[in-house]
Amino acid sequence: MHYILAMIIAVILYNLQASYYRKHWQDNLHAKVSYDKTHTNIGEIITLTEQVNNEKHLPLPVLYVKFSTSRSFLFEDMDNAALSDRYHRNDIFSVMGQQQIIRKLQFRTTKRGYYAIDHLDLVVHDLFMKESFANKEANHTALYVYPALLTDRNSLSLTSSIIGDLTQTDLYEDPLSFRGIREYRNGDSMRYINWKATAKTNDLMVNTYFDTQNTQVVLLFNLETNLIQRDDKLHEYMIRVVTTLLHHMNNRDFAIRLAINITDPLTEEVITTDVGKGEEHLQSLLELLSRLDLSRELTPFQDFFHDKYALFNQTNSNTSYMIVSNYRKEALLSEFYDKKHQGHHIYFLCPELAKLCSPAKDIQYWEVMPDEI
Repeated sequence: MHYILAMIIAVILYNLQASYYRKHWQDNLHAKVSYDKTHTNIGEIITLTEQVNNEKHLPLPVLYVKFSTSRSFLFEDMDNAALSDRYHRNDIFSVMGQQQIIRKLQFRTTKRGYYAIDHLDLVVHDLFMKESFANKEANHTALYVYPALLTDRNSLSLTSSIIGDLTQTDLYEDPLSFRGIREYRNGDSMRYINWKATAKTNDLMVNTYFDTQNTQVVLLFNLETNLIQRDDKLHEYMIRVVTTLLHHMNNRDFAIRLAINITDPLTEEVITTDVGKGEEHLQSLLELLSRLDLSRELTPFQDFFHDKYALFNQTNSNTSYMIVSNYRKEALLSEFYDKKHQGHHIYFLCPELAKLCSPAKDIQYWEVMPDEI
């Protein structure tokens, strides 16, 4: 009789706790994962923080927090993780009532991209480990990994030459219009080094000046290539070329507008930016390049030459146009030469392997280093 009564009580308790967990396990339970930075470069170490807050008295003896991110991240801790097309994490927590638990995971970035974690999967077991309850929780964290810069001697020399071509509009810096002092950046002229400030700070410092003219550059980036098959390595190299050019243009205080014949995954619109200058504008351009999804269908590059995007609505001497394109067949070259004949200051830069470079009027080749792609 006592045995039967104990069994009945056990069944009642089991059902009561299962029912209570089913209704209340999510109450005041908050979980999130977050990157410790929003922007970074390839090769840097980033910390990913997992945080669980159980702001109720009901304990959660077994809580699984599951999420996925890019397999290009090289995590130091591979416990509770699985690799497929993504990096899948499944961490277990035992959370008492009114308890917060924080864990940190470190990884190294290896690839350009925009990496968002927009949801977590939470799974909880009841006290008797017989039933489980699951829910999907929204999460808001994203990391931009900027494209790498090209820093080899040939690339830097060619970049300086291109910047010189873009400043044929007699842009010069007025030595009487002193603006300030800042740290040296790649592309700065050695003649602007402030040796006194350098001696005081032990860092190379340069004088900066206000430009006597405002030079605007419209950079048109064509992701279409001359190749029959898609080549992501060549695409990534071209993105690095554009990134390097943008950095050097920004250092020279150019106003920059960027157009790329692909849609932005966040806006679903073809990429055409407003004109801007300065570090904040440069960061917005680098974010766009980070977000480029090469699996998306390209839009017709020739559209940029017509009124649809109003890119060629200026012919003044302070506006220059730079096409960056590996594709260079007759239809595109015809558009290029038409704009040149109309009086636009327009340049055609073609990243290509040396063995595939074929002479063409007014085309400047950027020799692609074989070991870089």
